[in-house]
Amino acid sequence: MRIVIVGGGPAALESAIAARKNNSDAEIVICSAENSLPYRRPALSGLLASGKRIDPKTFYIKPEAFFAEQRITLRTGCRIAAIREHLLVTVSGEEIAFDKLILACGGEAVRPPVCGGERAYTLRTLADMETLVARLDAGVKSAVIIGGGVLGLEIAESLISRQIPTTVIEAAPQLFPRKLAASDAAELQTRLNKIADLTILCGEKVTSIAAEAVITESGKELPAEVVIFATGSSPDLTLAKSAGIVCGRGVIVNEFMESSVPDIYAAGDTAEFNGRCFNLYMDAVACGKVAGSNAAGNKVAFTASFSPVRFFALGEKLVMP
Repeated sequence: MRIVIVGGGPAALESAIAARKNNSDAEIVICSAENSLPYRRPALSGLLASGKRIDPKTFYIKPEAFFAEQRITLRTGCRIAAIREHLLVTVSGEEIAFDKLILACGGEAVRPPVCGGERAYTLRTLADMETLVARLDAGVKSAVIIGGGVLGLEIAESLISRQIPTTVIEAAPQLFPRKLAASDAAELQTRLNKIADLTILCGEKVTSIAAEAVITESGKELPAEVVIFATGSSPDLTLAKSAGIVCGRGVIVNEFMESSVPDIYAAGDTAEFNGRCFNLYMDAVACGKVAGSNAAGNKVAFTASFSPVRFFALGEKLVMP
């Protein structure tokens, strides 16, 4: 049996680990578009901070030797262009046969339709982080982050560690509108606005991004040598849709992580279960274990609850169900 996993994040890795635990004979292949070992994506925002460097022991989920020990083939820089019947086709035209397929393609950073938005950075991949660090190291006097969620505020912490005056713009009338009561959010915003070099603006919408400024709907012109979108991510469904797999916000799966097409599973950001997507790290790990176990021939149902949202930055510690 050959189990092929498309993706290189925690869901993909946990799928492979679970598959090996449940099937000692299967051939297991991970096809990752990124050119690195699977890593802890939540660590990217912290690596923008002054003086930070990657520590391989903590940044990479498993060392390179692990894959050989577990007889898991990790193919980095392997971009899949299409799914045919029990066959993957890479962008270079190579065909990779599979008996079971797990789609753990992750998500893509959302780029709002803002005039000049092509000049803004995003932070979704290791390559994004390296590009941003190079820009910040070159010298930046002002920054605007569009999006006041966990990622946006974590990025803000890193930028102000570099003493870069930073403005965070949140379109909603408060921070974490789905998680915090209005009074709690107001208190949080007040505390954050007391931090040197940090300004939080809620209820503002960006209309355009100029050469070194961001223009808001209310007419504010905010200095911004660097602009970063931190407006969430959306599941990468390109492959799934091309194969006729039923999708909603993500690939719709049952409790066994099975998609609408036999022998194809989904996990991580790619999957949607009971109307929710697995877009947090531990959720991706949990459903990856289920997908890998079942692809290897077991029958395990997803029973874990979805993780709370955790925000530990800027002197705050919040756990929000």
